[in-house]
Amino acid sequence: MRKLPIVLAVLGHTVVDASQNILPVVLPLLVDRFHLTYAQVGAAAALLNISSSVIQPAFGWLSDRCSMRWFMPVGIAWTGLLMGLVGLVPSYVLGIIVLTGIGTAAFHPIASISVAHASGHQRGLGMSFFSAGGNLGFAIGPVAAAWLLGRFGLPGTLLVVFPGLLTATAMVLWRGEFQLSPSAPRQREAGGASIPIPWARMSALCAIITLRSWGYSGLIIFIPLFLRTQGVPLKLTGWALFTFLFFGALGGMLGGHLSDRIGRHPVIAASLLAFPGIMAAAMLASGPLQWILLAGAGVSLMASFSVTVVLAQELLPQHLGLASGLTLGLAFGAGGVGVGLSGLLADVLGLQTSLWILLCLPGLAGLLALPLAATRRGGR
Repeated sequence: MRKLPIVLAVLGHTVVDASQNILPVVLPLLVDRFHLTYAQVGAAAALLNISSSVIQPAFGWLSDRCSMRWFMPVGIAWTGLLMGLVGLVPSYVLGIIVLTGIGTAAFHPIASISVAHASGHQRGLGMSFFSAGGNLGFAIGPVAAAWLLGRFGLPGTLLVVFPGLLTATAMVLWRGEFQLSPSAPRQREAGGASIPIPWARMSALCAIITLRSWGYSGLIIFIPLFLRTQGVPLKLTGWALFTFLFFGALGGMLGGHLSDRIGRHPVIAASLLAFPGIMAAAMLASGPLQWILLAGAGVSLMASFSVTVVLAQELLPQHLGLASGLTLGLAFGAGGVGVGLSGLLADVLGLQTSLWILLCLPGLAGLLALPLAATRRGGR
């Protein structure tokens, strides 16, 4: 395992996802200023998920065929710059959000390939570090945004630009550490004939990720709004989201480690099936117990995150970029589209009802993972 490229990729993942995830804390201020509906809030979140995710397979396809190392620094700088403008040009916020997603879409597939190559035979461990970096970024984003907005107001988002530029500069300075080669030709040379793509299992895996991501993306957006309706101050909503996402990052590392020992499928199924009960208890609790349950819910939901990426790469060993684009991009983006529907449901049925629906979706994903595991055992 080559440590420096993995460290740089993890740092870049943290900065990109932290920059992107200031949005849930910015949105309540935009709601107050422009009297937005929940449907409009959901549409804003869906646009970011669509632009940052749906086109990732295209970037992954390009990364499989030629070395696109420059996607990493450009994607980081692009995301930080445009997300920093969200608080300065709120009249054009939807356009800025759409453009921001292109940077994250460019970064993720090539960074995932670089981690896979640098990890050697410890790909599960390396990918768990990479996933944890992104999850940690998602956790840091709301806390940083709450502090910046509390101190400087909406213009405080401009400070998000600087971490992105610094990290992109580090990527450029150590670009020689990323010894990438197109994965498909390399695998064909090493292994001879091409391996057929198992579309049925990949489709099932993408469906699992879509349901998990719909619940994940929706909860990130609506947990702060739910807590605000309970009279929780803005600063504490940021910390509550940090608790959920930080322990989710730890859960991703735990799940990756366990999957190397007991298998990918048991970790995916068990963690997703456990989530609805833990999250439901967190919604009903109050005080310190609520925070403990939020931490447990984060661990349960995200324990399967890196595992699904590694499983996809194992299913598509000759198309690492495509596998990363599908798992980190298309399926995640499809879940983001569901956030728009959740916003409409919140307007029609109420915010709490919409949240109850969201927390059930990962459980459905866990049910889908059960026959997938049975198919794997049968194949063996």
